[in-house]
Amino acid sequence: MNITIVGGGTAGWISAYFILNSQPGMHNITVVESSSIGIVGAGEGSTGILRDLVSGYFFKTDINIQNFMEETDSTPKLGIRHINWAKDSDYFAPIDVSYSGFTLTDYIFKYALFRYGNKNLHKTSILGLEYEEGNYSGNGAFHFDAHKIGTFFKKECLKHKITIIDAVIEDVKTTSDDYIQSILLDNGQEIHSDFFIDCTGFNRVLSSKIGVDWVDYSDVLPMNSAMPFLVDYEEGEQFVAETKAVALSSGWMWEIPLRTRKGCGYVFDNNFISNEEAQKEIEDHLGKKIKPIRFLNFTPGHVDKFWKNNVLSLGLSSAFVEPLEASSIHNTIVQIAIFVKEFLLASKEETISEINQDIYNQRATFLNKITIDFISLHYQGGREDSAFWRHIKNNKIMTKNTEMILNKSKGKIPGFVMMEGMWGSHSVPLANYILAGMNLITPYQAYRDLTVDGFYKIAEKEYINFFTKHSSRSVFDDAIPYIIEESYE
Repeated sequence: MNITIVGGGTAGWISAYFILNSQPGMHNITVVESSSIGIVGAGEGSTGILRDLVSGYFFKTDINIQNFMEETDSTPKLGIRHINWAKDSDYFAPIDVSYSGFTLTDYIFKYALFRYGNKNLHKTSILGLEYEEGNYSGNGAFHFDAHKIGTFFKKECLKHKITIIDAVIEDVKTTSDDYIQSILLDNGQEIHSDFFIDCTGFNRVLSSKIGVDWVDYSDVLPMNSAMPFLVDYEEGEQFVAETKAVALSSGWMWEIPLRTRKGCGYVFDNNFISNEEAQKEIEDHLGKKIKPIRFLNFTPGHVDKFWKNNVLSLGLSSAFVEPLEASSIHNTIVQIAIFVKEFLLASKEETISEINQDIYNQRATFLNKITIDFISLHYQGGREDSAFWRHIKNNKIMTKNTEMILNKSKGKIPGFVMMEGMWGSHSVPLANYILAGMNLITPYQAYRDLTVDGFYKIAEKEYINFFTKHSSRSVFDDAIPYIIEESYE
């Protein structure tokens, strides 16, 4: 089958890389990209699925991880430090789940919450213990230069037979039944193809031509603007294997440590702060002047059809929530993996069917709705110290599933079954780090849950075994005193 990917960048080149390596020699791949069009990003973070992609989880690969990290200016990422998302809130959430995260009770998480409080809950996971001790085993995720990651995958694609065209799309020809017939380029070429993948970012150059609409989630997700910028390391400053997410007056700032500098940005609601005010707030926060790369405006949401006829939307063309929790590249990899592994066959006739599109769209929509629920949860810490945070609290800006989780959390701590999931999606074990970090679930609840379920002694034994196996430190160095009384709430 002839497959044309429109748009280079991270999404475009990951898509090409995935198809070329999953079904080598089966398709004729063309990538149309423009060297005159820049990409969004000032340093990015990933989840562990990017490591899976380059280390051979999906298909055999000869990529050397150390070379990958050097070429993309990558540093290790073990989790995210969330600062000021609620009163007196500063906690580290590892990107892996607790050691019992996929059991019905997550007894190790509950036991650690009771024994340590919410400041040391990362001690429930393997990556969290690595973070605690300053070790790095080579697992986890990456921080990387957003400009270099696409270049790396492009180089890997050149190991295969592939056509690359440097041009801008001037027009798109469609049929009466909303198929893409061809694309016209500014170099005079007309490209015909059996199947197209739209990786043109917010412009959605292909999907917008065939009646694909945007589902707006701005009523439950407050962010609509971003100001990326770069910061140099101070003399002697060492990077830490964490992304920082610092809540500010009208949004939050990311800080991503790369090898030579830090990629940063302020994500904010422009209904409460102007671009100039946002820059000043960042400069006051950092105590130094910055030079914004650009100011971006966006509408959080996703397309109503991720796959329609002979067009698949990926990357920013398909969905965008905001940078929190590094969901964009994660979902791009999940979506291309599902498409290739479940639906892509040798011919157009075998691949494109109504049932295939229906199933894929159900899965991709569900994946992105779960992402939106997870992001929504972060804003429920109850801050009231600015107009923005009062707006969130007083108007209950959240998804219905987020509201359900919050109400459930007032009783028993949510278990694995409380948030529907699928392969590649966020889940309750990760959400519980957020809930605990913002004091929405408490040590008293954890103790009560374990005793009601008869799991306390089992949890204690299993936690000590887990900690002893994966840490060189004393298991209860940072434990808080036992206080078993109602006032603990």
